[in-house]
Amino acid sequence: MATIKFILQSKSESSQIYLRLSLNKSESFKRKTGYTINAKDWSSTSGFPKANNPSNKNLKVDLKNLEIFVLKNLNISKSEGIEITSSWLAKTIGEHFGEVEETETDYLIPYTQKFIDRLKNSTSSTGKRGVSEATIKKRITIQNKLIKFQKSINKKLKVKDVDLNFREKFIEFLDTEEKLSEGTIGKYLKEVKTICFDAQKNGVEVSPKLIHFKGFSAETYKITLSFEEIKQIQKAKLNDINLKGARDWLVIGCYTGQRVSDLLRMNIEMIDTIQSFEFIVLHQKKTGKLVQIPVHPKVKEILNTNKGAFPKVFSFNEGSNSALFNKYIKEVCEIAGLTKLTKGKLRNKKSGRTEVGEFPKYKLVSSHICRRSFATNFYAAEKYPTPLLMNITAHGTEKMFLSYIGKKPIEYGVQLAKIWQSEKLK
Repeated sequence: MATIKFILQSKSESSQIYLRLSLNKSESFKRKTGYTINAKDWSSTSGFPKANNPSNKNLKVDLKNLEIFVLKNLNISKSEGIEITSSWLAKTIGEHFGEVEETETDYLIPYTQKFIDRLKNSTSSTGKRGVSEATIKKRITIQNKLIKFQKSINKKLKVKDVDLNFREKFIEFLDTEEKLSEGTIGKYLKEVKTICFDAQKNGVEVSPKLIHFKGFSAETYKITLSFEEIKQIQKAKLNDINLKGARDWLVIGCYTGQRVSDLLRMNIEMIDTIQSFEFIVLHQKKTGKLVQIPVHPKVKEILNTNKGAFPKVFSFNEGSNSALFNKYIKEVCEIAGLTKLTKGKLRNKKSGRTEVGEFPKYKLVSSHICRRSFATNFYAAEKYPTPLLMNITAHGTEKMFLSYIGKKPIEYGVQLAKIWQSEKLK
């Protein structure tokens, strides 16, 4: 049977009181209790302070309570198969006094790494195991920003340090040091909060102010190409083979509504015939969703002029391929005469910051214009039901789809009113 005895190891006026836990005749552990006493006031017979003054009487009660706490936890630990060691004893004594042993995951950077490592076993929006490479890369980018921020303030951050004061300093760092756009900063704040909420679910202490820790959204300028502008691009005279390829991919993108990560990997093997109709069938790289995109006549024209194949890519490296595509389509749109001043955001190379202003439209063109143009153009045509378009773009909700193209739910009512009006006229 386990026993506990309190002992002194010196005869000084402030002798440390030790707790000795004996599990059996041959196995015992000893640790400081944190209490001290004048050795003259200690009874070696009873193993407790002498009851010669109120202070010593209270100390005896405290030691009794500690004894009960240790024995209670000893029984629990044994029943759970936990090994009893001197470290266990020290930890248990600390818990009695409200001390919590810090672990690596109490700190923000190590916990973020743990969060990233667990993504491979998380459940995606499609119900499958794991997430896309893009999602993992996004979290790694945030972790790198946190590492830089921690270094800049010369402090090892804990998860519980993520409070409103952290928020202000982190915003300042991302703005002045990293020169990130307002929208990107807002997204990073949301991601940090997500990581901290995940830590809280796993028993890590967080700041009570975390609930008030919020990100924000910046105004998005939705740059699109109308059907007329797409025709204008198709008519442009191009001499460079890369520009011709970029134009073909741009047109295909505007009629398939896919992200550049899916657009530039389309190939003839993805085309499937279903009930005499041709479809481009692929699993989206970002979401994992299966989409079946009818081959539009404009896309079919490009395939026919290319002997049934999709245009050649610019590089076999995904990142380089996307970067070159972005570069070439700006040149294509400039040659096509898309120079009308358009409000948007553009990175100032001198300051390194993203600025809002009016710029020639071709400068605002990027690969994302494909997906947004598809959604906007066909939604405006009204004869295409929104769920059909959402099936191609793979937006999860109509609210997300409408926000993406800059429309408000009230416009559904306008569409319905037009339909009823046409039926009345008939």
